[in-house]
Amino acid sequence: MLREVYTLADLRDWDAVTGGEAVPIRLSVFGDPVAHSRSPQMHNAALAAAGIPARYTRLHILPGELEEALRLLPERGFIGTNVTLPHKAAVLALMDEVDAGARRTGAVNTVVVRDGKLVGYSTDGPGLARAIRADFGAERLRCNARRRGAGGWCW
Repeated sequence: MLREVYTLADLRDWDAVTGGEAVPIRLSVFGDPVAHSRSPQMHNAALAAAGIPARYTRLHILPGELEEALRLLPERGFIGTNVTLPHKAAVLALMDEVDAGARRTGAVNTVVVRDGKLVGYSTDGPGLARAIRADFGAERLRCNARRRGAGGWCW
């Protein structure tokens, strides 16, 4: 039975908790709190439109649970997770690999499971810059991390 929010306890017993789902849950957002996130609605619509047989859900992960939850992702068949507050800065140290943008900003908001490893990215700044270029035609933007762990800002 599809639920709105799952926990670390659910992730520990993932197959039993979600085994009856017609489409497997393979993507998520980690947060504390996370019940308010609208990410599942957006991502599930995109996955369905693209014909990708996967679902996206919310995982309420407390700060002390972060490392275990991340390490369980490859074992449970996840292909990735998004990360929101308060975990963005803490996730950085728990990655097997980190891209240059995440290293510069001191935060990770996207984790990809690749060959059983956790690879961290910071997509906030580049996503904002792309949206500004697309919507306002601004070709040259200055981007910089203004506060460690908060992602990047562009102007």
